[in-house]
Amino acid sequence: MSMLSAKLRHVRYALLPLSILLSGCVGTATTQERASATEEMAQMKAVASLYDYQLQDKAGQPLGMAQLLKDLDDADVVMVGEWHAHPAVHLFQAKLMAALAGNDRPLSLSMEHFTRADQAELNRYLAGEIGESTLLKNTKAWDNYKSDYRPMVEIARHQKLPVVAANAPRKYVKCVGRVGPDYLDSIEGEERALVAAKVDISDSPYRQKFLGNMKGMSLSEERIGKMFGAQMTWDATMAESIALHVEENPERRVFHVAGRFHTEGGLGTGAELLKLNPDLKIAYITAVTEGEELSGDDFRLLVQELPPMWVNKEERNAVMAGHKRSKVDCGQGES
Repeated sequence: MSMLSAKLRHVRYALLPLSILLSGCVGTATTQERASATEEMAQMKAVASLYDYQLQDKAGQPLGMAQLLKDLDDADVVMVGEWHAHPAVHLFQAKLMAALAGNDRPLSLSMEHFTRADQAELNRYLAGEIGESTLLKNTKAWDNYKSDYRPMVEIARHQKLPVVAANAPRKYVKCVGRVGPDYLDSIEGEERALVAAKVDISDSPYRQKFLGNMKGMSLSEERIGKMFGAQMTWDATMAESIALHVEENPERRVFHVAGRFHTEGGLGTGAELLKLNPDLKIAYITAVTEGEELSGDDFRLLVQELPPMWVNKEERNAVMAGHKRSKVDCGQGES
């Protein structure tokens, strides 16, 4: 490898100003294709802050937005695995969504951050029937909605794109975590429709990955199994929500945003979605930090590591001591 090639492997993309985002990414695919290699190279620099990122191909080589859009051209579903509190990841999500929305193929946004119980209010907001304050009051929108997820919803609102409130309500996920997936047999009707029809907790690469993350925790095998059931309730519900939307809107591409663990390597939500619709072509973009390896065939979004939440077990225990768990009533099946 030449010295020039070695240097190019370590360059990073700078963030574009909002004016460039609005004037370029929202344009048509033809406009994006006219972007020259010289212009893209001028946008490269080190990932110097929590607002900077470098987009990379599946081999870890620098990749421009125009080329990414070409690579995503055949994808029916594009999933971006995020760290929920990372500003660079959220800025990239908004930029990519704006670019995809500018293409000829109609786009829908799918979000982990709203649940099926929120769909009606979300639809009212997108239709202009209520304001944002009412939306946030009447839904379980996340605390960081305004800083991190508002930009994508506003792209959808301004361009009249559907938004899928894809997730399962936390109450039902918590109850599965306490009782097990059999808890879902105790609910019916409108309540049952808020969660995927089938939650599969059988052995899989995803289950093994989940169990690997649990190693070292002083929890019983039964407890960890129930926790995996809760995890799968999220993934199965998001996958089913996307599948149902695609079935009703086959002409639309879906842009799905969720936590990285749900999408990385085509496991979790992606694997469940392919069970429901094996013909779908899914592309994955996963946030990573320097030196991190990925097991799947994902595009990479290299970002600066977030600051540590704590530096030792004692500090963690002190922080978590003031954390109050929300109480839910899981009925007679609760243990």
